[in-house]
Amino acid sequence: MLKDTINNELFRNPDFWRQSGELFLFEGHFFLRNFHFSSRNFLMPTQPYKLQEARVVLVKKGHAHYKFNLTDQHFEAGDLVVFLSDTLVEKEGISGDFEFDAFSFDATPGEPFIHLRLNEQTRPIVEQHMSLLWDIVHETPYPRDNVQLLTQSLMHYIRQHIGLRIVNRPLSRREDTVRRFLNLVSQYATQERNIPFYANQLCIEHHYLSTLIKQVSGKTAMQWINQTAIKEIKVWLAYSDENIAQISSRMHFSCPASLSKFFKRETGMTPMEYREMRPIDSEH
Repeated sequence: MLKDTINNELFRNPDFWRQSGELFLFEGHFFLRNFHFSSRNFLMPTQPYKLQEARVVLVKKGHAHYKFNLTDQHFEAGDLVVFLSDTLVEKEGISGDFEFDAFSFDATPGEPFIHLRLNEQTRPIVEQHMSLLWDIVHETPYPRDNVQLLTQSLMHYIRQHIGLRIVNRPLSRREDTVRRFLNLVSQYATQERNIPFYANQLCIEHHYLSTLIKQVSGKTAMQWINQTAIKEIKVWLAYSDENIAQISSRMHFSCPASLSKFFKRETGMTPMEYREMRPIDSEH
């Protein structure tokens, strides 16, 4: 089983993290207010990880650059981000004044990744939801039903009232094909590492897919597939106690030796050499 990096850190030493902002922990979830990681070496840029819960993040100050499921995302003050569990996250960099409010929640299936730029009408309403949630979670006994209803209200507002204020510009047909390809890779790279599979899913010829991916993204389709598989393996090596045979089975390799050979070819080190680095233990 994967360990949730953020949850582990927050629940393991909450007093330490309260130095970075206001923190409330409840029933396995967290709420962060006026929070910043600038003074902490948290989430190493070289180490991908996977979210185990959905998150809502409201950026209040500064800016940050992350990759979510292979896609570059730049966040700045006034941005609202909603992402689900099983999202592959890579930290690229944050400004020294990066500050945000965030909470984790149990999302209903089918919720999309959302990146919105709030305006002077929508931002106060989102902030009011976040502020009310912060106040409610402190009630005793813990008001589970009220928290769920208010979270649903916020998600409904996001979808119905500001769902068209997406930050990303409209994509061309070629760009949209690449986007769909990357989504498929994020979903299936643990088990499918061949171009014809993805071409069939997209209903296009595999030679055309290879050419298109290279032209639009600058990387070959196999580079995207292999790099994604490597990131998945790194996540399991860093954030789980599964052995190489278990990870090999999970990643649909024929045997542990095949996984080790693949990992060595792509990274220059064996899986055990990577695991011994234990990036999760070197955060502080």
